[in-house]
Amino acid sequence: MENGTDPYVAAEPAADLEFLQVTLASGRTVRFSCTVPLPGVLRVRLVSPTGADPGPRGSTPLLVDLPHRPARLRRVPGGTEITGPGVHAEWEAGTTAGMPPGESAPQGLRFGAFQRFSEPEGATVPFHAGFLPARQGSPAGWVETIHLAPDSQVYGGGESYQGIGLRGRHRNLRNIEENRAAGRDSAYLNIPFLWSDAGWGLFTNTGGPVKADIGATHSEAARIEVRGDEMDLFLLSGDAPTVLRSYLGLTGHSLDLPYWAYGVWMSRSSYFTADEVVRTVDGLDAAGCPVDVVHVDEWLEDPVLDSAAWSSPPARDRFPAGWSERLADRGIRTSLWINPYIQRGTPLADDLTRRGFLVRDPAGRPVHTADNPDCLPVDFTDPDAREWWIDRLARTLREEGNAAVLADFGEEIPDGAVFADGTRGPERRNSYGLLYQRAVREAGLRARGGDFVPVARSGTAGSQRDAAHWAGDLPSSWSGLVSTLRAVLSMSLSGCSAVSHDGGGYWTPAAYRRAVELRKTMTPDAVLADVDPELYGRWAQWAAFTPIMRFHGVGRREPTAYPEPARSAAIAACRLRHRMRRYLYDSADGLPLMRPMPLAFPGDRAARDAELQYMLGPDILVAPILEAGGSRTFWVPDGDWLPLLGCPPQQGAGWREVHCEPGQFPAFVRADRGLEGLLTEDTTAP
Repeated sequence: MENGTDPYVAAEPAADLEFLQVTLASGRTVRFSCTVPLPGVLRVRLVSPTGADPGPRGSTPLLVDLPHRPARLRRVPGGTEITGPGVHAEWEAGTTAGMPPGESAPQGLRFGAFQRFSEPEGATVPFHAGFLPARQGSPAGWVETIHLAPDSQVYGGGESYQGIGLRGRHRNLRNIEENRAAGRDSAYLNIPFLWSDAGWGLFTNTGGPVKADIGATHSEAARIEVRGDEMDLFLLSGDAPTVLRSYLGLTGHSLDLPYWAYGVWMSRSSYFTADEVVRTVDGLDAAGCPVDVVHVDEWLEDPVLDSAAWSSPPARDRFPAGWSERLADRGIRTSLWINPYIQRGTPLADDLTRRGFLVRDPAGRPVHTADNPDCLPVDFTDPDAREWWIDRLARTLREEGNAAVLADFGEEIPDGAVFADGTRGPERRNSYGLLYQRAVREAGLRARGGDFVPVARSGTAGSQRDAAHWAGDLPSSWSGLVSTLRAVLSMSLSGCSAVSHDGGGYWTPAAYRRAVELRKTMTPDAVLADVDPELYGRWAQWAAFTPIMRFHGVGRREPTAYPEPARSAAIAACRLRHRMRRYLYDSADGLPLMRPMPLAFPGDRAARDAELQYMLGPDILVAPILEAGGSRTFWVPDGDWLPLLGCPPQQGAGWREVHCEPGQFPAFVRADRGLEGLLTEDTTAP
């Protein structure tokens, strides 16, 4: 075995030709089903020795319904040819020539730009593809290896606070509660999908963690490790847009947002009474700042920051029945905080324990999340528990009149969890958030049809079908802004279109301490502004150029809470956002709405180097201000570009530097695209 792996050493088509029979160095034989579910996509899936499906245990809801199209397998000199629509691959034959006794050379696999290492280079690589036997603390699994072409880059993996380019890095794709951090190589939302501008993509159909060594150990090699009984790989071929579209064809296209969702979302953590919400909206209206959605965290009897669970009823002394109607009459929708946990020791937890609706440990007792002994997750694999939860949320939507929810948490499923469908904690670590969001989406459809938007924090492949996603609880600092930008760009390159973040950042240390204290009294109008005004103004301007413009944080986030010139800069950005709604709505065309430069300009090396800017839809170029002082260097694509917030016009292609006054921001629209209406401020109404 090579470095603990039992490598593939021989392969041949099985008698029924749909299956590939592969021999490992240990002598063990396994069978893989080879299919072509979509043109240009090769699926290689482990099956039983008889060719049967491995069964429901460990199955994940990551995929949409896919056709079963067997690939054609035939022997050719040097290996097995695998063909189908848009697929021509070869699984190379193994050899023992020149190898020490008892050893075999690594066995290659080629499909377009995708290459697994084989002789002669494979002997120099410190890891091989094959079976990974169980060891103490880790179940068995599988390893795939990839040759990294010179000067190529790798993207994907879901959320990353360290940037979109993954080459030279380790990634542990395991969802985790970030606890208000930034800049680290861990994330709330991980997606087992990697792709390269060399022309390949690799998607691993698993709800559990995936470890990726992407040129970190060996500069020209990637190693992908999946633990568990199943191995289900999809190989994709093509340029960046083609690979992204193929991946979305496998896992589903992003949630379609209603028109109002492209407006301005106003929030803080939290408004404490219905009257406070109305007063806040009145103040924004008087200042000429539009508001389309207002979000409330603290609408329950139990404080969110204390219990971190949805166990109590609405606080009717602060939010009386029908409270949202005053906002609905003004065309403003409301959003409420929820999560999938129940507080231990509450009557609801006791009732759900008796009914068997909570995730359990091996002894059959309710299991708590890995980070909080008082939070008990609902078991969405139990049909009765799922129906109870969907009905509960649907009734809430009808009673409270809200059109959106912040579907928080879902990351910390413990390894000792046992689900009703037989799956275990490691298999549900990443996909629990997906199950949760599917239930949220179904409740919204029942109660409100298409007039509903869930915004979630956790998730994995397929989550983009059911929810928008925000980047998590990032600090209100310049480094927090940059980490947030990196995160949403990385999510976009992983197939998420409706991405968002907390405009202004989520927290400062002093504001968070004050927020905890305010939960004791729920005193309205007591939350203070806490963000450096220059940073707030720049973050508000950037928020206007993201798929969902949403302010949120433990301090005040309304533009009216900040001094000039940040106040006017933020209000101008909100007004511009209103003019952009139609453009954004019409630009949701299948690709992610936020398009990092490697996706927007595939094959252009200068664009690839411009990692901290992006296209919003096809025609708006955005280069956020990342440091105090207002200067920014960015790459301008070919053509003429007109300013949306006061910067000088630009002409490309090439790198440019601008200095922006407080009311200016580097965002530009292509000339001659019929979008001149975005350039003109309507002074008659917000």
